[in-house]
Amino acid sequence: MVTNAQQLQDAVDEIRQAGAFAYDTEFIGESTYIPQLCLIQLATRTALWLVDPFEIENLDPIWELIADPDVTTIVHAGAQDLEPVERHLNRTPANIVDTQVAAGFVGQPYPVSLARLVMEVTGWTVAKGMTFTDWSARPLSAMQLRYAADDVRYLPLIWDRMQKKLQEFGHTDSCTEECEAGCQPGAFLPDLNKQCRKIHRRNSMRHNQWIRLHHLMTLRDRCAREANVPPRTLIPDGCISDLARRNPTTTQAIQQLRGMPRPTVDRYGSDILAALADEGEDGVPDRPEQLPEETATTRTQIDSIWATINCWAMAAGRSPAMVGTRNEIAECIGQGGLVKQEQSPWTHGGRERVAGDFLLRFLRGECTLPMQWKDDRLALQAEAD
Repeated sequence: MVTNAQQLQDAVDEIRQAGAFAYDTEFIGESTYIPQLCLIQLATRTALWLVDPFEIENLDPIWELIADPDVTTIVHAGAQDLEPVERHLNRTPANIVDTQVAAGFVGQPYPVSLARLVMEVTGWTVAKGMTFTDWSARPLSAMQLRYAADDVRYLPLIWDRMQKKLQEFGHTDSCTEECEAGCQPGAFLPDLNKQCRKIHRRNSMRHNQWIRLHHLMTLRDRCAREANVPPRTLIPDGCISDLARRNPTTTQAIQQLRGMPRPTVDRYGSDILAALADEGEDGVPDRPEQLPEETATTRTQIDSIWATINCWAMAAGRSPAMVGTRNEIAECIGQGGLVKQEQSPWTHGGRERVAGDFLLRFLRGECTLPMQWKDDRLALQAEAD
């Protein structure tokens, strides 16, 4: 246990000497905008530390470690665990390895749980069932401490073995690129456009409704941050959608929306009305095009191409989820680019270079997809001339 600044500095010094460490956190995010940090787990091949953030005021030595490109930080599904680095240092995490991402490049499914990955790579079984425990309570029980320690205990070993697999598959660069993409500046900020697109996909909106939706989402995020509450508890997504569609003009009409919290209307009713009345489009991205309804022909095309990508990915040792989605295929076909064999569903990065290049060559008849069953899995077979 690390409960004072000197113990923390000793741990950080030892980690810097090791050059690589595993990192995880336990937090509670149900009642605050920024999750409450309750425990930090650190591990090298030879030592493991559980840092109590309730006892140590300055945790910057840990964030500095994670932002240091000369130190490898190993996480598993670590996006939310890495967020404090940019918030506290105004710098991004560097030299991050996410074993969940790496698993998707060595023939494992994506996403894969840590417990399943530990079993697959090491043969050990780790405890489950503490996901919803109260990590803010003190003292922590022996079972809680063991559970928390297991979240980092095996990661150095897993990464050692995964590096060899990545080299065998030729996916080291792709894995690195994918891990780096999740640590770009602003990557840990709320993606309001993505949230708006999700609502728009469920219920198509007209242009003016789309503008109102963005103004409302921006307002909700700002107010939730100021009040330090989760945005959805302030205004649920369903209410956001109804507000954008119905465009109420009084606080009484807002209150009548099903599921709309009364305290929110009392405190922010005038702000909501102002956001609804704002017709400005500055900062509002273009409204996503609605895909045409799939005909029997286009559905066959989409399913056929999606099946091809799935088989190619699995035979190449990649999880199909690390390549793309059926929706991306459908959108590209809807725009006509894929049928004309001119545009792949992926427009940049490794997915375009690797998956996009294969798919376009396949559709043009420039290559085939020969596969075989080898070592209990699909494998690509060398093409004949």
